[in-house]
Amino acid sequence: MDFNDNQKEAINFYKGCCNVIASAGSGKTGVLVNRITNLIKEYGVNPQNILAVTFSKKAKENISNRLEKLIPFQYRSVSVDTFHSLGCKVIQMFGEQNYEKLTYDWKKAQMLSEIYKNKYGADADNINNILQYISIRKNNLVYPNESTDKFKMDQENNYLYDEYEKVKQKENIIDYDDMLTKAYEILRDNPLALEYCQKQYQFVLVDEIQDINKAQYEIVKLICKESKNLFVVGDMLQNIFEWRGSSNKFILDFKKDWKNTKVINLTVNYRSTKDIVAFSNYFAKNLPESKIEDYKDSESDKLNFKQPEWKLYKNEFDEAEQISNKIKELIMSETYNYQNIAILARTNAQLQTFETSLFNVGIPYQIVDGQSFMEKKEIKIILSYLKLANNINDDDAFEYIFNKPNRWLGKQFLNEVKGVANRNHISLYCAMFKIDRRYWKFKNGINEICNVINNLKEKEFKNVKQQIHYIRDKLDIDKFISSDINIENDTDKIENLNSLETFASKYKTVKEFIEYMDSLNKQKNTVTDCVQLMTIHKAKGLEFPVVFLIGLNEGTLPHYRNENVNEEMRLAYVAITRAENELYCSSTKSLYGKSMEVSSFKEMMFGKDKNKKGSK
Repeated sequence: MDFNDNQKEAINFYKGCCNVIASAGSGKTGVLVNRITNLIKEYGVNPQNILAVTFSKKAKENISNRLEKLIPFQYRSVSVDTFHSLGCKVIQMFGEQNYEKLTYDWKKAQMLSEIYKNKYGADADNINNILQYISIRKNNLVYPNESTDKFKMDQENNYLYDEYEKVKQKENIIDYDDMLTKAYEILRDNPLALEYCQKQYQFVLVDEIQDINKAQYEIVKLICKESKNLFVVGDMLQNIFEWRGSSNKFILDFKKDWKNTKVINLTVNYRSTKDIVAFSNYFAKNLPESKIEDYKDSESDKLNFKQPEWKLYKNEFDEAEQISNKIKELIMSETYNYQNIAILARTNAQLQTFETSLFNVGIPYQIVDGQSFMEKKEIKIILSYLKLANNINDDDAFEYIFNKPNRWLGKQFLNEVKGVANRNHISLYCAMFKIDRRYWKFKNGINEICNVINNLKEKEFKNVKQQIHYIRDKLDIDKFISSDINIENDTDKIENLNSLETFASKYKTVKEFIEYMDSLNKQKNTVTDCVQLMTIHKAKGLEFPVVFLIGLNEGTLPHYRNENVNEEMRLAYVAITRAENELYCSSTKSLYGKSMEVSSFKEMMFGKDKNKKGSK
């Protein structure tokens, strides 16, 4: 493989601190793995003394697979870890005791719910917010009863944080975030542990340093304190996980923390055409990170091809229909396959319209690294109520919603209902009215289900949208699903319900609506040649010849729930730089039936004149 001069300089770097600022498409992972190979082959470094850390298992596997091809006999001796697996190793080797791992968010939520109820005598309706409060502070080494300029103390959340830590300590439990904080504390307080890690890991390489948090950075600082052999790779413009506690300040301030740092810029974009690179540079000028001394514009090694375009559509349905037609044109031109095309959105909810539109015109699609719209819990709840109202013999629908939202109808209730149904050869719904009088404690829950189903069947509704709205309002579904745990934390469940409700306005009968949704849900992609649908967060690290960036509206991108406009700009930058040849951006005049304004980012991309393509 041929490398440019800057890539060679990074690959050949031996000892000391090196900050490789790698712009989009500049081959940073290739540089990182070749530098590891070079340390072993050219400088005689023992592979056991090399540590490469990254964030995800997927990235870890990518690095390991590349190393296997380059150094098939030595690659297994190199430590390639995620930060959490590294922390876990430190805890296992030097922790004072064996901990039970608490890795499921629902278990954490259960613990916090009990703490909340014991204190306030009521159920918490903001468990997600409490979990995020605790997680962000732990990742930034802000302990209970502590406050900083950036992380102010909230008295109620602080109490829950403090009690949560006490319960874990009493029960000898560590959670996912503790794999970092405990490892840091061990290295900070245990000289033997620190000495072992410093001798073991004499050359440390950090991938995607722009996404690092304080706990991760402090672990790296301790390990490299003596050797000062630290090689980091990242792009400050691509930090899109600040909401999860990461910060690009560690790459921005790297030279301040490490004296005599060598800064190497990888600016050649091997991914995108000159048109798209010029466009991304033009937009990047709006980011504060582009004002620092070490920032350099990207340059393309490709020719001009096609300038990015922007269009304004009437609504999300018009947007999806027109883009689907455009995709058909691209395929008909025989320039691309379906798998060369990606549709990127800020939220999962926006993708629902595209699922239906692509399905309707026979374009194969795939939800990348995520759930289909119909598989989401909040959507399945609504559909199950509608299915049960349409057919009380639908046992699957009943079993899914009998205790959603929580009516305290657990396994005991369901088992009794199933027993009655089997003995009498009737549906579960009918059986719940015939259970033994000993179970009259379930009466209120049974009555609620019955009332909702009867109203859905008997009331006059203009369309299915009104029926969905009734279910949401009557059962307070929005509150129920908002309190549910979402590990990825990038899905706005309320927006998903809004999207479903808007789509359902086209249907007058539940039967017709359910039949369509079932046919959509049965769509199985057995072929690999599919249009890729994903959120921008999921698209990071990927590339596609053609990218459609949809929903460029104020309140969507930038998203109304994120007060950090700079992070939203960086998210838009990531979306733009996924495109290799063609980039199509679009906005809508309305979304979910509400008027929308074009995103402020549109002018930053295209200038005041919509025909200006950012080729300045």
